[in-house]
Amino acid sequence: MFCSLNLCRMETCYIYATPERQPELLKHLESYVNKELQTFSSNEPKSQELKLQIYRNVFGRFIKEFTAYQPLLSAIKKEYENTIVCQQDRIRELEPLQSHLRIVTEECDRKIQARWEEEQTEIGALKREKQQLQKDLKATREEKKDMQEVVDHLQAEVAHQYLQYREERDARKLLIWQLNDLTRGSVKEQNPADRSTSGTAESEDPVELQLALKVCRGDLTKTQKELLKLKAEYWDVVPRCNWDTLTHTHTQTLLQLKTLQGDFDQLNSEYDTLLDLHATSHMQNERQDPISALDPPEKGNPSEFGQEVPDELDSEQSGQQL
Repeated sequence: MFCSLNLCRMETCYIYATPERQPELLKHLESYVNKELQTFSSNEPKSQELKLQIYRNVFGRFIKEFTAYQPLLSAIKKEYENTIVCQQDRIRELEPLQSHLRIVTEECDRKIQARWEEEQTEIGALKREKQQLQKDLKATREEKKDMQEVVDHLQAEVAHQYLQYREERDARKLLIWQLNDLTRGSVKEQNPADRSTSGTAESEDPVELQLALKVCRGDLTKTQKELLKLKAEYWDVVPRCNWDTLTHTHTQTLLQLKTLQGDFDQLNSEYDTLLDLHATSHMQNERQDPISALDPPEKGNPSEFGQEVPDELDSEQSGQQL
């Protein structure tokens, strides 16, 4: 009896905890877990499966010790095992997809990197082209500026040469005129009787004629330009004389219109008055006709009948006049 009580106490101390110390089973299981975990490193490829196997063995030992709860705990363990197996199957099914996803991701990253490098190359080429174009534009502007300076210098030189040419031409003409005057003076002194002939020669001097023709041509060109300018500016302008004539005619027409309108209003009023008189006389005649039908007039006294006719005749004459 005493031995059985001691055995029960030992089993109770082995399984259940007391206020003084932990149960022996817990110490044994913890030491087993710590010992087994130290046998491998956490960096190994299948370290998680090894750790799971260690805790699976510990949980199986724990189920064996609790015989009363063994069916329930075994069912719980079985469900966990089934869930783990199912998850592992899904993981194995997803591993090819994961590898494919990894390959696709790497390919996409490679394409993105290649596209980025191409874009960077293209951007660099565009930047270099932009810099070259800016340099060309700057050089073109400088060249244009230099050319403009050359053109301005040439224009100033041409203007100066033109002035010199004009001065030389004027001086040459002046010398020619002076020479001609001296020649004509000497000829007049030698042949005073031939003044008429010399006058004709003077009037027909070819140099003077050429100068006059050139001046006339210049004046003609200037006049034609001014005429074209005046035509372009005043093509829709009425001359002053025509404007005054039209204004006077318009004023007279307005006066005539006012006079005719007054005459027309007067005639219209007279016509309305005559119409009223005619209507009144017609009504009087209609009133007198029944009385004359009842009492015929006596012979030799057609005063009543004779007084009606002139009124009708007057009304008809007035209507004809209108």
